[in-house]
Amino acid sequence: MPKDAKKEILNAAMKVIAREKISGTRMHMIAKETERSQANLHYYFPTKNDIMIALLDDIQKQFSENRKKYIDLENKSVLENIRGFFEQKEDDILNNKELDYVQLDYWVQGTVNEEIRKKFQKTFNIWRSGISKVLDKGKFKDSVDNEYKDMLTYIMLSLMLGASLQYLIDEGKFDLKKYFDVSEGLIEQCLKEEN
Repeated sequence: MPKDAKKEILNAAMKVIAREKISGTRMHMIAKETERSQANLHYYFPTKNDIMIALLDDIQKQFSENRKKYIDLENKSVLENIRGFFEQKEDDILNNKELDYVQLDYWVQGTVNEEIRKKFQKTFNIWRSGISKVLDKGKFKDSVDNEYKDMLTYIMLSLMLGASLQYLIDEGKFDLKKYFDVSEGLIEQCLKEEN
């Protein structure tokens, strides 16, 4: 499959899903967005679910690639890297809303589609694993119990997704930068209490 054709279809699918949600997306809509025939679309992706899974994989790849701009285990402190996670999420919310809306819709679809559920679980695991690697670089790593550290990864993920849910439904209700400043302070306080 030509990479550019596949990417063009996935980009179109992203636009359609952002507008229509996954449940409202139809193959003919994606075909129209790409200015291809529906038969041509089926040549690359036999079913809508095939496109949905490929798009979810592509989104994860984008998140992971983009994260490299914010996280540097070798040259940044634990707190700088924690801030990096929050900065990436803030940037996604403010500058890539389409991606954030689609991500939230995938969560909903994961409640009814087992394949999407497993893929989305993997996405969360990748995110938590990245946070865990950052936390392992801290001076507290030997004194903190692993369960506590694991809970911090869940809490950080909740803080980021909670920001998306609240901000995107009621933009301007709160200052997103301040939200993440407070989030960072909460995590920093948790780390200090464990030392």
